[in-house]
Order: sequence, then C-alpha cells, then structure tokens
Amino acid sequence: MKMPLLLGMSCCAAIAAAAQAGDYPYIRAGLWSTTTTMQDAKLPPQTGTMCNSTAVMQSVIDAHKKATDQPCKITSMTHNGSVYTEQTECTIGGHTRKSTSVTTFTGDSAVHTEIHQADGSVTVTSDSKYVGSCPAGMVPGDYVGADGMKLNILHPEDGKPPEDIRPADGARTPDKNP
Repeated sequence: MKMPLLLGMSCCAAIAAAAQAGDYPYIRAGLWSTTTTMQDAKLPPQTGTMCNSTAVMQSVIDAHKKATDQPCKITSMTHNGSVYTEQTECTIGGHTRKSTSVTTFTGDSAVHTEIHQADGSVTVTSDSKYVGSCPAGMVPGDYVGADGMKLNILHPEDGKPPEDIRPADGARTPDKNP
C-alpha cells in the first residue's frame, strides 16, 4: 500500500478504534475530506476523501473485533464526552510499538485525531471534515487517496462495494448516494 493512502486511512482506523470505547458519536453520512500529516516525514500533508457514515465506521469496528490476525491490539480505551483516548500495542516483525491516540469529535461534521508513538518517534495528525454528498460513482466505504488510488475500506482486497451498508433511504443500489 502506498504511503499517502496509508496515512489517509490512519484517520479512519483511529475513528473506528475510538468508537470501540462505546457510544460512537453520530457523523453525517456523505463525503469527508481528511488531511493527514506525519511529524518528521519527508512527505507533505496528504489529503484524501471518503464516502463515510456511522454505519461504515461500525462495519469497520465489527470486522476488527472478528479478526484474529491483527498486528495491533487495544490495551486501554476511555472517552469523556466527545474525546476518545486509546492505548495501542502493535507487534510487527518482532518489534512492539506502543502508541496513544486522542480523537475529538466536533458535532457531526469534524474529527481531529492525534496519534503519538510512546517513544516519541512519530506523531500523526488527521483532520477530517464533512464536505457534502458523496459524488456519483462513490459508494459507502470508498476512499480516494492523495495519489488518486481508490479502494473500499470495507473490502480493500477486491474493491467490491459493500452489500450490507445501505444509503439512508434504505435502497440496496450501490450507485445511490447515502
């Protein structure tokens, strides 16, 4: 996976992880723009868009809970009002890294996330905001990275649209905007 796409999707993961703390805040269904920066990275800030909703995030959470082969595990989660804090441990290649993420929801149309590595080596910041209806050709879960690469976060392995996420009107057609 290319780094711009990975950076942009980190916000989705942080929002979904925050939701596991319970009482996931309602977010507006539609197109969201996320700008992600990584401290000390040689990359400029990366911006991507996603056709998102509370139902999409809940599907990500449910899939994460069912998966047994995840390299990361959540060791602690709390939330106070609209602020969600999570402690995570990831083991990749025999190395364990700990991080803390803090996600703040502002109403139903803005989310700010900061992820800090325990050793201070990396800080990732993501700001997401609702920008309007999903355009034609995008279905719930579609993410378009800064490099133009498009995938569906609910089915990244095959790019197929999700069948179980319906637009607000309940229609099954994936071409309809939520």
